Amino acid sequence: MHEVVGNMHMHTRYSDGEKWHAEIAQDAIAAGLDFIIVTDHNIWVDGVEGYYANEQGRVLLLVGEEVHNPRRQPQASHFLAYGAEKELAPFAADPQRLIDETKATGGYGFLAHPHELPESSLLDAPYLAWQDWHVEGYTGLELWNYMSNFLDVVKAHLARLPVQWRWLAKVTAVYLALNPSKFITRPHPDTLALWDKLLSEGKRTVVVGNSDAHGTPMRFGPIARIIYPYDFLFRAINTHLMLSEPLNGDLAHDKRLILSAIGKGRSWVGYDMAAPTRGFRFTGQGLTKGGVGDEVRLDVGATLQIKTPQKANIRLIHQGKVVAKAENETHLTHIPVEEGAYRVECSILYEGAERGWIYSNPIYLV
Repeated sequence: MHEVVGNMHMHTRYSDGEKWHAEIAQDAIAAGLDFIIVTDHNIWVDGVEGYYANEQGRVLLLVGEEVHNPRRQPQASHFLAYGAEKELAPFAADPQRLIDETKATGGYGFLAHPHELPESSLLDAPYLAWQDWHVEGYTGLELWNYMSNFLDVVKAHLARLPVQWRWLAKVTAVYLALNPSKFITRPHPDTLALWDKLLSEGKRTVVVGNSDAHGTPMRFGPIARIIYPYDFLFRAINTHLMLSEPLNGDLAHDKRLILSAIGKGRSWVGYDMAAPTRGFRFTGQGLTKGGVGDEVRLDVGATLQIKTPQKANIRLIHQGKVVAKAENETHLTHIPVEEGAYRVECSILYEGAERGWIYSNPIYLV
């Protein structure tokens, strides 16, 4: 298997981003990514996919779409579509049909930032959590979205301010904006709980992690800066894929490999800013062998093996419960006795606190 690292949620000037595709590709190269998928709001941009290169290297740029119903008030239920190869915005008003149309094209669909804190009266940010929970058939969940996570941090801090101290809101927001790594800790607990629930019900639900990069310039009195630059976010929360073949530079070949790995969940979400997660491995062996996202046939000698690129607190989770753990280790081996989905969580110390680091898609024992 061959590991590649990418980011799959960002915006250009075709919607509400600040840079064009070629410029974002340069930022992705600077951040060391292998691929990116641009997901502008309600528009599928044709003719820009391919490899972009400079003296530092190259990156494969693909195009998806973030779909929502712009006539819905308040806004909610954003949907990330990958590999559909057509405009999906006409189906935005009916979330189930949107999911069905995505599947019909051979594409993969994810509920974007499905859980968020409610909007704050002191923060000009909409509440964009998923609300149409009757839907089915989606590929998975966006488990960890950096910008959504950051906005939740701001909302939580502002909510704690006494009414008479509300004048501190902008000062608080500026402090948080200038020190994001101190407050980004882990995915939203409701999204983790939902994922475990779906897996326990036998639903093969894939998760991804993304930046939601816009490159938005912000001004707080005399302080002006971009919140947050594309290259900064591309070094934060990413999705690591395990491919069956190496990328060879051919667009059609490499696009097929990447989309297949996304759809099958041969991947993990890595908080690469805390420490690089390249080299993480989660494998299983029974009557058959496999890795993350694969199905492995269970027998009495079956084992699950976890390896991390540096020491971490490792948790193996089955049906929402920790069935094996290792503290400050790089390896964990477990002998499972039950069928079902087994996923991995790892945490490390970063910026003085324990942070979520790796969230692996499951191995399915059958």
